[in-house]
Amino acid sequence: MRMTTKQRLAAVLTAAGIAGMTAIGQGAGTASADTIIDGVNVGGRIEQAYFESGGVEKWGGPRSPELRARNNGRFQVFAKDTAFYWNAGVDYGRAHQISGAIRGKWASLQWENGALGYPVTNEFGQGPARVSIFQGGTIYWSQNTGAHPIWGGILSKWRAQGGVTSAVGLPVSDEIRLGNNTFLQRFANGVIYFP
Repeated sequence: MRMTTKQRLAAVLTAAGIAGMTAIGQGAGTASADTIIDGVNVGGRIEQAYFESGGVEKWGGPRSPELRARNNGRFQVFAKDTAFYWNAGVDYGRAHQISGAIRGKWASLQWENGALGYPVTNEFGQGPARVSIFQGGTIYWSQNTGAHPIWGGILSKWRAQGGVTSAVGLPVSDEIRLGNNTFLQRFANGVIYFP
């Protein structure tokens, strides 16, 4: 049976619609097929990290499309106070989740444009703290101490003393410059100076 142009177009559109629905329903976490959630596309490395770390149930649906970040990076914001950041040149091109007070502190330090750069881990628990590691340092948060970055020489000294389990405990302030080359940071039970 010969089809008219109109019938062929309808058949093509139907086939494309079915193919699109199949791609959307493919295994979550694969970077090859994007997923539409609440009418918003979640794709690529962000989609992969999103589903591998808990997906809709843990992070809620997307609240933004994928947006541009520094140095050709990308990020996407989700409902439960979290976002995923990705840059091909950072951590082998893996996307990482960042949330809550740690994300708020990172924002106050100019996001990926500041000294910390991009996240290189998802947020995780370490002793009494929540932690995110970045290219240029780490942010630690606990209910008692708030969120504070540690980097450079103070981070090295603190880790050498035992980090979270050290006698000085978690940071309670950001790093403070005392002079041209001298810094200090206050911790729950003491102070670390650098150098």
